[in-house]
This record gives sequence, structure tokens and C-alpha cells, in this order.
Amino acid sequence: MKRVLGCIRRADERYGMIHDGDRICVGVSGGKDSLLLLYGLSLYRMFSKKKYEVMGVMLDLGLVEQDHTALLEWADRMHVRLDIINTDIGDVVFNIRKEKNPCALCAKFRRGALNDAAKERGCNLIALGHNREDVLETFLLSLFYESRLNTFAPITFMDRAEVTVIRPLVFFPEKEAISAARRLELPVQKANCPVAGYTKREDMKNLIKQFRAIVPDPEMRLMKAIADTHKYGMWDRMKLPPDGRIGDPAAEREIQDTEE
Repeated sequence: MKRVLGCIRRADERYGMIHDGDRICVGVSGGKDSLLLLYGLSLYRMFSKKKYEVMGVMLDLGLVEQDHTALLEWADRMHVRLDIINTDIGDVVFNIRKEKNPCALCAKFRRGALNDAAKERGCNLIALGHNREDVLETFLLSLFYESRLNTFAPITFMDRAEVTVIRPLVFFPEKEAISAARRLELPVQKANCPVAGYTKREDMKNLIKQFRAIVPDPEMRLMKAIADTHKYGMWDRMKLPPDGRIGDPAAEREIQDTEE
């Protein structure tokens, strides 16, 4: 758990995620990352010396019947509260709406339900278990399908929901999450989504694997490019000439200076 706690601490100290008096609701999917996050945040209190409360909320999408006994027993052993909320989100998205591209609508419904659950429990923070590869896959999806340089933020205040979303595992590599979950024997549940493994996100995951054949440690390099904002060299950071100055020798010299 040292590596997990180290990444949580790095994200917390860099982005000021957690403060005394916070009540954190961890969105638990049943996957390795959210379980690691719930466990990690429960331990981090001892090392950070910050006085905060943490609990988990799991949304059952209602697609298939699942046995959550092992998950609840694990949470009980960890002395962490875990609430499981039954919803009809899966039925609405896949059976009633019959969405061809269900991910966006499902995510919207799950976001709203998790926000409501957090507020009902008096939580001001929602913690999500997105890891480093999730950051990179979202970046590549935005680049190739939206033509923009964008990914989710480590910390976001949702003004309409009046909660703040934090992602303490954004620096944690997925391969280490897999090995940590196995070592800790976490009660990881199988994904109950019909399209799991067949999405554009999975394509981006495979694309990153292809990068490894030509670039050493592409995940680390991409992550540094995203996180180290002082190194950005995009056009909005350059002293490009305004309208009417195109062809101005002085302006062209200024551009050359920024490139050297």
C-alpha cells in the first residue's frame, strides 16, 4: 500500500484535495481502483494527520443480480462504511432507451445519483478512482474524437451539485493497481456492463500499448505533458501576431524568438 498512499499524498499535496473536517464519499464501482481508493483513503488519515471522514457508496445499476456479500464483509473488516444503492439506471439506458452509444448517458445518470447520495450523507467531497491511464485515455479520446486538448481535472467543484469531485489516484499506474489489488485480495467484482471492453476507451488503451513499441514509457511522458503546465507550448501561450500583423517582420522575429 506504500505506493498507493504515496500517489494519494502526491495528488493531495499538489492540488489541495483534502482538509480537516471533510466528509468524503468514495464512488465504488466494485472494480480494483475504487476499492483501492476506499481502502487507501481510510489509511491515509493516519499518515496525513488530517481529520476527515470517509465512506463508500456503490450504485447497483440493476442490470444483473449481483451478490455483494464479500464486498460488504470486506468493508466491515476494514471498518469502513459502504452503502449499496439499487437503481434502474442500467434498465433505462439499455432496455428502455436502447442507447446505441450508452456510455455518456449512463455516466450522466450515475453522476447525478452519486451526487445525490453524497449530499444525503452530508459529504462535501466525492472521490473517484480514476488512475493514470484513465487520464491518458480521456485525453486521447478528446484529441481524436473532439479535436481538443482536454482531460478531466484532479479536482473539480460542481457548483450545481454543491460538491467537489477529487481523483486522488490520477498519478497511480494501472498495472500497479492490478498487482496491488491481487496482493491485498480485494473482493473485485466483475463489470456488469454489456459494453465493457468494447468501447472507444478500450481502443485508446490499445493505442497506448502500441506507443510502447516505439516510445519508452509513453504513459509517463504523456502524463508529464499534461501535468507540467509550465511547459505548455501551445499557440495560446505563444506571442502570435494579432489580425493585421501577419507578414510584419517585427512580429515574425518575435515568433522566431519564442521558438528558439
